[in-house]
Formats: sequence, structure tokens, C-alpha cells
Amino acid sequence: MDNLNTEHSKLNSNLENNPPILKLPPEVLYHCWGYLTRQDLFQVSGVSRVFWYTSRSRIFQSLTVTLPSPAVFSLDQNPIRHSTNKAPKMLERAATRITSFYSDPSASELWDMVQDWTVATAPTIRSNIFSFARSQEKNLVPRSVDAVFPFLSCSRNLRSLELVRVDLGRQQWIIIECLPALETLRLISCRFPPSSHLERPLKLKELAIAGDSFGPRSIEEPLVSVLCNPAYLEKLTLIDFLVTHTILAALSSMAPFPHLTYLSIFVTSLSGDHFFKFLAAVPALATLRIFPWSANITPPHPLPALSSLRSYDGYPNLISHIVPGRPIDCVCLVLMMVTADDEDHPDYIIHTELVSIVRDISHSIVPVRKLAIEYFLPTIENLSTIAKHLPDLHRLDLGLISGPPPLTPEEIIALSESSSEFDLNYAGDPLDTVDTMQGLLSWLAEGRVPLPPKLVTLRLSHSSIANEDMQSVEGLEQRELVRCLHIRYPRLREIGVGGCRWWREGVDWSREVVDFEDM
Repeated sequence: MDNLNTEHSKLNSNLENNPPILKLPPEVLYHCWGYLTRQDLFQVSGVSRVFWYTSRSRIFQSLTVTLPSPAVFSLDQNPIRHSTNKAPKMLERAATRITSFYSDPSASELWDMVQDWTVATAPTIRSNIFSFARSQEKNLVPRSVDAVFPFLSCSRNLRSLELVRVDLGRQQWIIIECLPALETLRLISCRFPPSSHLERPLKLKELAIAGDSFGPRSIEEPLVSVLCNPAYLEKLTLIDFLVTHTILAALSSMAPFPHLTYLSIFVTSLSGDHFFKFLAAVPALATLRIFPWSANITPPHPLPALSSLRSYDGYPNLISHIVPGRPIDCVCLVLMMVTADDEDHPDYIIHTELVSIVRDISHSIVPVRKLAIEYFLPTIENLSTIAKHLPDLHRLDLGLISGPPPLTPEEIIALSESSSEFDLNYAGDPLDTVDTMQGLLSWLAEGRVPLPPKLVTLRLSHSSIANEDMQSVEGLEQRELVRCLHIRYPRLREIGVGGCRWWREGVDWSREVVDFEDM
């Protein structure tokens, strides 16, 4: 920022007639550019020298290079003429641009502004499971990586590196090891050739290894000790369906990780024991996320203390083992759970009974402030239990599903005594998502079911992806329901209803339609 101020002073000297915006402090302009898209930044940078010098660090903060993948042809069909015919030219253009940038001495100041690199190869085109790469393009991807990878070391302040579908040979590991400021490494569907890695552990603070179930893809245990350095690692994400089991097996036999505070992980039934053993090696863990589609596991023995754990996101079956007696103030539940042992063809069930789960959550040693539930089936009993046992909630996010839940006697009496036009006919046909959201809002606005008294933010959405873009209630009707909710719960300041967001300033409520890409 000191260099930014110096350049700004030079440009503004003897320019008293500049427009007012050019006289703003450089740190203010720099902050403003943070709200622009990359394309808008390019436009802004060409307006004036002041705009160029204050926006260039954001423009060059991250670089993304997408490389072509080899063409794939069916064994029983004619060659497929896809865009891979252009792959050599694409590689040439990418390599030329990177070479020009890092070969220009006048751009050396910009090299040090680069903090994030992404190197990705395009997904391979497949026509069926029996396929092969055209012989003259078999080595295209390795040559692509070889052409671009050496330039990583030119950015001395590179802190974050993301690699997507890249084969990491020994030469790539040597370059990664020589990045002095590297703190974050994300490996997405990467391949790890045997015996190609280094022996000296990296000093990563954040590591993410993710990937789909399309293989083959494997990892050797010695590489795990290179990537996961107990003395430095703070955040770990493991959601690669093919290699997580091997990584967990290696981690469970390593030294404790005293600085690891965040763990997001996909757990299979085979790796459950390794997972629980690894938990004993992370005493400072503050956030635990069990990735959806994980196996429905339970610990064979009492869990370690985990006295710093503040947030849990995962299946409800672990709540009774994790929350009681710990300072957890944020809970996110996914109620659609894997039930079958066959990981290739899993079965799912939606957990609808929440009373005992909410009671376990209430046994946290600190007030629970945030609760999010996906695949939530609204019933009077479930909603009343949340309000009763979690009175200190500040935020409640409910991903709704529809269907006729079993009625309790109390619910039957409550419904029979009401004559509202918004009644939910649970005894009739299953509700669609529109009726579910409209009916729930009406229940809440009319006081049929309570909300936690200290609630500040309420968000209702559809767990069904097919209905995400459906507006459940018309704007005028929403406004009346929101007004009634505010009267009953004066602390409410934000209400999300599907694709609409309401927020309050003083006593006035405003509404906006949210772009789902921003949600």
C-alpha cells in the first residue's frame, strides 16, 4: 500500500483540476475495485493512470490458465471431431501469453502482485468407457503442464495454488517446493504418479484434495506426510472419493496436528475407524464438516475432548457424540443420510424425527446461535422443539422438503380448530414446495408455531434443486406475512424466502430478488 500511495502522489502532483474521484485516497479506490468483476476491472484500468495503478494489483492478484486435454476416441466409432483439434493452438497461445508476461522486464513489478494461480486442464471428452487417446496427442497434457509450470516460480509472493486434472510428476513437485510464500494448495482430480513426490514436507497452512469417483486415481502414503505437515497445517479438506481412505489411514498414524482448526472430510464406512482416530490428533479443531454422501458412521468409543470445537456440519447421528459438553454455537444438519453399505449403489433416507436431536444440541455448554437444517419437513412438533430448546438462536436456515408427515394428536387438534385459508392439509395429498413454503410462512405469521424469541435472521429455501428458482409467494403477500412476523418477533432483521430477501432498516422492510449464483 505504501507503493500505491507513492505512485498516487506522483500522478496527482500539479493536477489540481483532476475530477474529484481521482483525488480520493488510493486505499479508498483500491477498496472500491474489490466490488467489480474481473472484466469490469479491465475496463476501469484503461480510464486513467490513477485507475490503472490502483486497480492493477487486483487484476494481477490471480491468474488462471486452462490447458487442453487430449482427444479421446471410441474404439467402435469414427474419430470424434471436437475442439481438441485446436488443442495445439490453444497450448501455443497460453504458453505465449504466459511467456510474454514473465519475459517482460517492465512487468517484473506485476509478477510480485500475483498471489493466486490456477492451472487446469479441460475435462477429457469420452464417448463410452472403452476409449483411447489419439497417438499424436497422448503427451499433449504433460507438455502443456511442462510449458506453464516453470513460470510459477517467477511469482515470489504466490500464496495459493490450485491444480485441476493435472498429473503431478517429480518436476512439478520440485517447482512447488521452491515457492517460498506458498500457504494454500488445492488439488482437484489430480493424479499422483508413484514415487514422483519429494521427501521434505511442505509448509502448507491449507490443503484441499478433492475429486470425483472416476479413476483410476491413487496416492501413496509417503506423499501424505509431504503434503500434511503437522507443524503448519491449519485447514484440511478431503473430499476425493478415491484417495481419502488412504490419506486418513496415513494421517491416523502421524504426529498430532496442534494448529489444525478446520476439517471438511468425506468418510467411507471403511475409513470410519481411521477418522475417529485422527480426531484425537487435532486438539484445536474448531470446525468439523462431514461431507454429504459420507457413510452413516458412529464412534465405537467416546470421542476425544475437542474442547475448542465451535461448529459442526453433518449428519444428525453424530450430534449426541459431538455437541453435549462442548462449546458448539453453530450446527448445520443434513437429514438425507446414506443407509446402504454398498458405496457404489447407496440408499438414502430422510431423518424426520428432530426432537431428541434438538435436545442434544441444547446441551452445548454455550448458547447455540446458528442452526441450519437441510431436508427439513416442517411440523408443529419440530418447529416448537427448536423454539423451546434453542431460545438463543440468532439465525435459522431451513431447507424445506414437502410431503405428508405423520400427524400427532396435538397437530390434528390444532389444525381442526383453525379456519385459516392457509391451512396445510397434511392428511391429504403431499404438498408441493410452493404450498410448503407459503403454509409455513402463514403458520409463523399467525403464531400457530413459535420461533426462537431472539431470532435475527430467518431463511427458508427448497432442498429440492428442481424448485430452486421458483418464487413461492407473491411479493405483496410476502410483504404482509413479513410485517406480521416482525410484529411477533421484533428482533427479526432479515428474512429469506426462496429467491427473495427481505431486510429491515428501522421499521421499514425492503425486498430484493437474489441471484442464485450469489446465494
